[in-house]
Amino acid sequence: MPKMPHKPGITLPPQRTSGGPVVRRKREPVMVDREENGVRIRTLMPEMATSEIANWLTDPAVMEGLNSPRPHMGLDAFRAYIAHFDNFARNLMLISRGSTPRGLLFLDIDPRHRTGAVHLVIGETANRGKGIAPRAAVLACHHAFLDRDLEKLTFEPLERNDAAIAICEKAGLRLEGILRSHRIDGRTGERLDQRIYGLLRSEYDKAAPAFAAKTAG
Repeated sequence: MPKMPHKPGITLPPQRTSGGPVVRRKREPVMVDREENGVRIRTLMPEMATSEIANWLTDPAVMEGLNSPRPHMGLDAFRAYIAHFDNFARNLMLISRGSTPRGLLFLDIDPRHRTGAVHLVIGETANRGKGIAPRAAVLACHHAFLDRDLEKLTFEPLERNDAAIAICEKAGLRLEGILRSHRIDGRTGERLDQRIYGLLRSEYDKAAPAFAAKTAG
């Protein structure tokens, strides 16, 4: 599940780049803006906030796949929520098609281990099942591996989230495990299984062109 963002300005511990010397990296924001096959992901900034987008986070029907609806927030509160993402370890992006917002994409990064976890939601019911989510997932992979130099990306859908599972399997991601009774359903109190799919950089280099082609239609 997406984690609450931490405040920026924290210096990371020393890291070793690929075969190179140990260096210190700071939490410098990385702005995202990628578009492919008619779908765009870009860093969501406070000034881009609208009541429509804010309502997605509080709508159980929208956040069902993540099982993490938030309490109702006004526009000012939503802008403050956006501002707390440091856009380095905690990243919040807007998914759009054309000029219309369609959903949100969360990317949590562990810079020390060069891993990332992706979660995404599509806002309106009418926009689901139209290939927007798979294309946004492709863009997230491009950003993670090409822009952020990550070495592994994970997707962690709930067992009941058939749409997200289908995206992972269509992409050829490896099912690394199932966490049994790992989450509690916010509506029913039922314990839910959660799947973990993983993609390594080496696998991305081989699979990305084919995955992008599959989601182009």
